[in-house]
Amino acid sequence: MNAERGSTLPLIIGLATLLLATIFTFSELQSLLLLRSRALTDARFAALYIARETAGIPPVVGLDYSPAVLGELAGVSSITVTSNDGKTFASKVCLVWNSPLGLHPESLVCDEAKARVIF
Repeated sequence: MNAERGSTLPLIIGLATLLLATIFTFSELQSLLLLRSRALTDARFAALYIARETAGIPPVVGLDYSPAVLGELAGVSSITVTSNDGKTFASKVCLVWNSPLGLHPESLVCDEAKARVIF
């Protein structure tokens, strides 16, 4: 039987490359999921904040309440809070996502939430 001789260097380089690709992918994904969670949290806060602030006051249907919330939220790209029926407040918050590793262009991450006033 012949002795097999060779280098394990290509195997190590291949495994290191796969490990780095996996780490980069998961860090990008985790950053995106964290920002999406923040957008949902901010949207919920905006809807609940306006619902609480307008308690006892009949809301104006179709009015954009976002200027009242804009000072409470930091780093928001765009926000919209409206009421279509006078009882339910719908909010939409958009945040700018920047890739932590610079692999992707920046993009908007948006989420929506609703809060209902109970008299």
